[in-house]
Amino acid sequence: MLEPFEKAFNIKVNYKTFVGGDQMFALLTQSKAQYDAVVVDPEYVEKLHAAGRLSELTPSDYKFDDYFQPFQRFPLCWINDKLQAILIRFGSNGLVYNTNHVTEEEARSYKILWDEKVKGRVGIWDWYLPSMGVLSRSMGNQEPYAINDAQFGALKQRMTELRPQVKAIHPKPPEMIAALANGETWIVPGIGEWIAAILKQQGKPIAWTVPNEGGVMWVETLVIPNDAPHPDVAKQYIQWMQTPEAQALLTQREAYQSNVPNKKAYDILTAAQKDTLKVRNEQEALELISKLSVRRLPVNQAEKQWQDTWQEFKSGR
Repeated sequence: MLEPFEKAFNIKVNYKTFVGGDQMFALLTQSKAQYDAVVVDPEYVEKLHAAGRLSELTPSDYKFDDYFQPFQRFPLCWINDKLQAILIRFGSNGLVYNTNHVTEEEARSYKILWDEKVKGRVGIWDWYLPSMGVLSRSMGNQEPYAINDAQFGALKQRMTELRPQVKAIHPKPPEMIAALANGETWIVPGIGEWIAAILKQQGKPIAWTVPNEGGVMWVETLVIPNDAPHPDVAKQYIQWMQTPEAQALLTQREAYQSNVPNKKAYDILTAAQKDTLKVRNEQEALELISKLSVRRLPVNQAEKQWQDTWQEFKSGR
C-alpha cells in the first residue's frame, strides 16, 4: 500500500499498527506531535474531537465526486458542519458461515445462531461494538446503537440466550480465521467479507452474507492530528488514498479485503475480486449500503454500560 505513494512523492512513511479503536484512542491521546495521519473508525472521531486532538480539514482539498452518493458527505466525518475525517473504506458486519454445515437459506436470518444445529459451533469476535450491533439488528432495531433502555434490556436477554451456543470468544481476527478454517466454529456474527475472502482463497467452504434483518457497516477514515509534524504531507497522503488506484489497492489488502467509497476503483478490479466483495456495479453497492446501519458508539446508554454487558456475556453470567 505505501510503496506507490513513497515513490510518487519521494517520501518515506513510518507507521505503527494497532488492533481496535480503543487502542488507537489511547495511542493518539497519550502521544504528542508523533503522528501525521491516523486511521480512525468514525465512531471515535467525535471522541477525538472532544479531546481536542483533530485538525479541521478543508473540504475543497479533497475529492468526493467519485464517491458513492451516501459517502459524499458522510455524517460521522463532520462535526458542527466542519470536516474532521476522510472516509477511505467500508465493510459489512453480518454473518460468516461454513457452507458445509449452514445453508444459504439458513444464513438469511440471524435466527440460525440460536438453532440447536449450531450449538457449540458459534464463534464470537471479542469486540462489543460489532457483535452487539448485529445482535441488536437481529431484534429488528434499525438503529442498533440508538435503542432505549427497554430495548437494551431485551438485547441483554437475547445475549444471555446465545451464550450456550458459543464455542469460543476470539480476542483477535487470526483466532477467528483459524477456528473457521479448521471447522471448530461454523458461524460467526459481527464479521463479513474481510474474513470470508481470506478463507475462500485458502479453499475453505466459507461464505458471508448480510441477513434479512440487516447488518452493521464498519468504516475507516483518515484524520490529521492537531499536532501533526508534517500536516502538508499528511494531506497529500489522504488525497492519494482517495484516488481510484489507491482505493483499488485497499480492496485487496493482504491483511483483509473490503469495499471502498470510490466507484471508479471497481473499474480496476477483476470480476473475481468484485464477486468476493459482492459489489459488481453501483446498484449493487447502493443495495449493500442500504442494508447496513453505521457502527457507532451507544447513543442512549453510557459506553461503559455496553462494555460491562459485554464482559458479563463473556463470563457467562
